[in-house]
Amino acid sequence: MPGVTSTSRSPRRSFLLVYTAILGALSIILSSIRVSFPLGNPNLGSTPVSVAGVTSPGIASFIVGLIKGLGVSLWTGQALLEMPAGIGDGIMALFTLWLSRRINAVVAVVVGQVSRYLFTSGMIALVLGTAVSVDMSLPGASLLFSKIISAAPWFSPVGLPPVLANIAMVWVAMIPAITASIVANAVLSGAVVAALKKFYPSIFRAK
Repeated sequence: MPGVTSTSRSPRRSFLLVYTAILGALSIILSSIRVSFPLGNPNLGSTPVSVAGVTSPGIASFIVGLIKGLGVSLWTGQALLEMPAGIGDGIMALFTLWLSRRINAVVAVVVGQVSRYLFTSGMIALVLGTAVSVDMSLPGASLLFSKIISAAPWFSPVGLPPVLANIAMVWVAMIPAITASIVANAVLSGAVVAALKKFYPSIFRAK
């Protein structure tokens, strides 16, 4: 019966909205927490996005990444860095969701974190590299670009068009930082998902 179906779905939708908002808020808060690591001091902001990937439907898990990107952009004032990072993490969450339907959820979040080399770093490199190629006077773009590529002064792509060269320089320069972030968030995400599977397994059936 349509009425029964609509009524039964209402609590589910309400829970999903609250759950998405909570994970989004956690991703912003955890983005302010940095851990010491040999390759840098990564934050833990992508852990809630990974958790959303194995416990939420696709659109909700992606929205958590968008909330992270928007919230941290407003907080730090670095939209050229944080918005593409949030979008990339949202795509990572969708990939994690796809994986979780085929393999163990703990393994899915770890592999999903590794995919941030492509999705998160790639999105940042694409947006920032393109931005500085189109307009070096864009507020904050030139300074941010110079700061990031200073991590890999030895890398200078030859023979590539300027846009592709800038994108490649950003992506390569970010490898140490994103590696530190992936390791830290993969460990925490895996631990959180393992705990949820043990103490709250019904949340995985909510997808």
